[in-house]
Amino acid sequence: MNRTIALLAALLLAPPAAVRAADAAPPWPQKVEANVVAEIALLSDKTYHSPFMEVELHALLTQPDGSQLRVPAFWAGGSRWCFRYASSKTGRVAWRTECSDRGNPKLHGVEGKIEVAAYAGSNALYRHGPIRVAADRRHFEHADGTPFFWLGDAWWKGLCKRLTWEGFQELTADRRTKGFTLVQVVCGPYPDEGLFEPRWENEGGKPYGARDFSVANPAYFGHADRRIRHLVDSGLVPAVVGGWGRGGSLEAVGLAGYKRHWRNLVARYGAYPIVWIIGGEAGGKQWTEVARYVQQTDPYRRPATMHPFQSARQAVTDETVIAFDMLQTGHGDWGVAVGAVPKLKAAYSRTPVMPVLVGECCYEAHMQTAFQDAQRYMFWGCMLSGAAGHTYGAAGVWHASVEGEPGITPVYDWTTWKEGMSYPGCIQLGLGKKLLERYQWWRFEPHPEWAEEGCFAAGIPGEVRVIYLPKRGVYNWNGPRLRNLERDVPYSAFYFNPASGKEHKLGTILNAGPPPKPFEGHSQPRLFEDRFDGADASAWKDHGSPSQRKGGRLVGTKGMVTILEKVAEADLMASADAKSDAEAGIILRFHDADNYLVALYTPSLKAIYLHDRRNGQWGEPLGRVAVPEIGPEIRLTAAACGEYAAMVLTDGKRAFSTPTVKVNNVTSGKVGVWLFQIGERQHYGNFEVSRAKFAPVKHGAKGQAHLLLSSDEDKAPPVPSPQDWVLVLERVKP
Repeated sequence: MNRTIALLAALLLAPPAAVRAADAAPPWPQKVEANVVAEIALLSDKTYHSPFMEVELHALLTQPDGSQLRVPAFWAGGSRWCFRYASSKTGRVAWRTECSDRGNPKLHGVEGKIEVAAYAGSNALYRHGPIRVAADRRHFEHADGTPFFWLGDAWWKGLCKRLTWEGFQELTADRRTKGFTLVQVVCGPYPDEGLFEPRWENEGGKPYGARDFSVANPAYFGHADRRIRHLVDSGLVPAVVGGWGRGGSLEAVGLAGYKRHWRNLVARYGAYPIVWIIGGEAGGKQWTEVARYVQQTDPYRRPATMHPFQSARQAVTDETVIAFDMLQTGHGDWGVAVGAVPKLKAAYSRTPVMPVLVGECCYEAHMQTAFQDAQRYMFWGCMLSGAAGHTYGAAGVWHASVEGEPGITPVYDWTTWKEGMSYPGCIQLGLGKKLLERYQWWRFEPHPEWAEEGCFAAGIPGEVRVIYLPKRGVYNWNGPRLRNLERDVPYSAFYFNPASGKEHKLGTILNAGPPPKPFEGHSQPRLFEDRFDGADASAWKDHGSPSQRKGGRLVGTKGMVTILEKVAEADLMASADAKSDAEAGIILRFHDADNYLVALYTPSLKAIYLHDRRNGQWGEPLGRVAVPEIGPEIRLTAAACGEYAAMVLTDGKRAFSTPTVKVNNVTSGKVGVWLFQIGERQHYGNFEVSRAKFAPVKHGAKGQAHLLLSSDEDKAPPVPSPQDWVLVLERVKP
C-alpha cells in the first residue's frame, strides 16, 4: 500500500512529458528545448525489496557534438526509475542505460533518443544556460558567456510544509520581482533542529525513513522536485545545500549515507541550472570527501562550494573540490556588518584566484538587529570590494516561520516569513543590483584609491566609477573626496539614493588639473619680489602684530597681517615659501583689516581653502581641500581674477589645490602675508607677485560648465542629505 501511494505521488508530481514517457513504448522519443530538463522514466517488471539500495542506474548519453555524459538516475517510487538531461547543444541525443542489475531488461541496456531544439522563450536560465565560473575567476556567467549577477536569498528551510506550495509560489514571485536571481535552500538535515524532527517534513513526509539514509521517501522528493523546478521556471537559480553540518548530521548519518543522499540529489537536480552547497556550517576531511564525491558524480560539473563557519576555502582540506569561496561573516548588529567587508577583502586577495561572496551575513531584523541600513552597507561594501555576488537573508524567511511555529530551536525570531518577505532591505538590495546592471559590472575591479578612506569604490578606469559613501554623523553633508580622477575626462555624475533608488543629478565633473592651470601661461612679468635678505622693510606695513626680517625670512606671530604697499590691483597672483607647522596665508585684494581675500593653509584642520573676509566676518571656507600629508617646507600660490580665486600648495613632492571659487571681493587691493592664530610664528620667504588672468574652463555642448576638480584629489559636491549615498561617475560619450 505504501509503495502504491508513493508511486501515485511521484506520478502526480512529475512533469507531464515524463509520465507519457513512462507509459510509451521504446524508444521513448522526446523533444525538449535547449537547457530545459527532459525526464526519461523507465518501469521495471522486477520487484526489489529495497530499490533505493539495491539498484544503481545510469544513462550514457551521446550528445550532438559526439561528447558523452554518464548521468545518474534516481528511484522515483514503486517500479519507476528516472533520469534527467538538459543541454545547450541542439540536435539528437542518443541514450543507453546501464544498470547494476544487468538481468533486468527494463532497466539495463534500454536505448532511446531525445531531440533538443532551440529555446524560444525569455527565461534567462534557458536562453543563456546554467551558470558557471567565468574565465576571469572573479564572477559567474551563463553557459553562453552572458554575465550572471548573483543576488541570493536564504530560504534554508524553504522545502518544509510550513511554507505551503501556495506560499512558496508567492515568495518566489516576490523575490523575482525584487531582482533576486538565486535561492539558497536546504534539501537535507536542517539547521537548528534534530535530524528527524517533524518540522523536517514537507507534504510528502520526511526525505528518509532511516537515520543512515538507506530508506528514501520518493513522495518527499516529488514535492521538493516541484519547488526546485518552480524556482528555475521563474528564473531563479536553486543553490541546494545537502545538509547542515552543525549538529553532527554527517556523524549521525555516516559518510556512506551522505554519499547516497548526494547521489540522489545529483540525479534529481543536476540537469537543472543549479549550484551545489555541499554542507551548511560544515568542514573538515569527511566533508571534503563528500564534496569530492559530488564532483565525481555530477556529469554537468555545476559550481560547488561549502557554506562554512567562516570561509569555504578554509573549510575544506583540498580546495580543488570547490569552485568558489563562500563566506559566513556572522550575525549581530553594526559591528558585525562593518566587519564583514574586511573578511571579503581578505578572501578576495587569496590565490589562486576564485570567485568569493558572502553567503550568510547579518540577516535583516534577526534578533532585532541589522536593519536596512546595515544591509545596504554590507551589499555595497562587498560588491565594490570585489565580491562575485551577495546573499541576503531575513528573519522569518530563512526558517520558513509561520504564526505559532517559528521552525527553530531555540527561538531567535517570532517573525513570520510573510513579515520578513516585506522588509525594506531586500527591496534596496534589488535597487542596488539594478543600478550596477546598467554598467558592465562584471568588469568592475576594486579601486580604494579612487576615494577617501571609509568609502568603497570600484569600476572601470576611464569608463565608470561607483563610490559608496556610508552614512556618517548627522548634519554631515560633505561629499566624498575623489582621488586619481583621469585628467580631462568628462564624467556625468549623480548621487544615487540606495534606500529609494532616486537619483540626484550633479552635472559633469572634470579634472582640469591643478588651479594654476587656468592662469598658468597668463601671468605677466613680476611686479615685485622680495627675498627678505636685506634690512629694508619700507615696502611692507604691519596691520596686525609686528613682523621682522631675519635670516632671509619675514617672521611674524599670531595676528600677523603684513601688506605690500607698492602694488594694488584686482587681478594678481602671489607666492611665498612658508613652514607647515603654523598657519600660512597669502592675502589678495586687501582694503583694510576687515576686508580682504586670504588663501590659507591650516595645520589644525590639515586643509587649504580661501576666506572672503567682509566687515570683519570670515564667512564659509571656500574650496576646502584636505592636506593629509605635507613636508615641513611649503610654498603657497594664490590668484584672483575677476570674480574667481584659487590657490595651490606644494612641498616639492606633493601638490594640493582648491577648486576655482567665486568671491564677492572683486575690486583692486594690495597683497600680503598672514598668520591668524594657529602656530607660534611663521617664516615667509621668496615672495613674488605678478598680474594674472584666468577663468574656469567651460566644456560641453551649449557652453555647459563642468564641476571642475582642480587636482587629482578633490571633494565631490555635497550630498543631498546626511545618509549613505552612491556616487556614480559615467564617462560622457563623445
